[in-house]
Amino acid sequence: FNLLSSLVAHRGFHCPRDGSDKRPMENSLAAYESAWSSGIHLCECDVALTKDEKLVLAHDDDFSRLALDPNSSSSKKKVSDLTMKEIISLTFKSGTRPPLLLDVLRSAQAIGDESKLIIEIKPGNPEACTALVRLFRSHPDLIDRCAAVMSFDAWSMHKLRIELDELALAFKTYGSPSPPKASLLRGSPPERVAGSPHNLNAMQLRKNVEVKMPQILLLTVAKEPQMHYELWVDVSDLSPIHSWLRNENSSSLDGVYLQYQSEMLEPNGIMAMRKLSAMYRVGVWGEFGSDPDDCITALKLISECGVSYVNTDLPRGFVSNNAKQYFGLY
Repeated sequence: FNLLSSLVAHRGFHCPRDGSDKRPMENSLAAYESAWSSGIHLCECDVALTKDEKLVLAHDDDFSRLALDPNSSSSKKKVSDLTMKEIISLTFKSGTRPPLLLDVLRSAQAIGDESKLIIEIKPGNPEACTALVRLFRSHPDLIDRCAAVMSFDAWSMHKLRIELDELALAFKTYGSPSPPKASLLRGSPPERVAGSPHNLNAMQLRKNVEVKMPQILLLTVAKEPQMHYELWVDVSDLSPIHSWLRNENSSSLDGVYLQYQSEMLEPNGIMAMRKLSAMYRVGVWGEFGSDPDDCITALKLISECGVSYVNTDLPRGFVSNNAKQYFGLY
């Protein structure tokens, strides 16, 4: 297996632990381009919906932590209360601005087939899920740039599953858009096809096309929940996961993103994780500052536990001398 294909660069190639200005700002376009161009296949991002219904990359409720001027009125406003015009005028400490999700997906498409995003949607944000489906409907060529969508919000993820299944069916039934022919751009625009999810102006349709939608994953915690929406599960008993992922009225979710526990790498934990990974897609995220973030831990989670994704901030010590010995590099 390729370790790089399972590592997930958390908020792109940035690392708050380093305190280095040599790395791009988190959730910036440069952070993702740096990761992908360095060989990392997957990057995680957080998205929020603006006042004018644009999906923008943002982890916090506002931009005060990252803004060049944290006291400005725009940086203190909630992202949901800002228009995209206001966000463009907002400058990060690094001199960049928060990018649109659309821009990041297009960048992934330009860099190469292996460059993909794992998108996190914050709890209580069903509008962001609907906006994501709209984006995919308008830009089906970018759907495969998104490997997965995840959230702590089980209700929103099940709703998103239904909406994506409906979109996939619509693409298969009515066709998915492809670049327009010159003939479609001349004369009167064609009429909308009844029932089609598309406006056919300046586009043609490829019918009976299977469009592979992103995996839908549920985030969980391994400690006592601090918020009402958090789902707690321990590696000693992973059985609750099955009921969380199932939905009697629609397709089930694809898997879970578990919080790291050291017990995962003990014999019983490895056995439980391998069993879970045989049934679902499994990712592991760690708590910044307390959980290990190194390539040996990542390798064991992937090779011994069978997980598909391991979040990392790619700290400077990610590949230590011990890791080099482990891999036989010297």
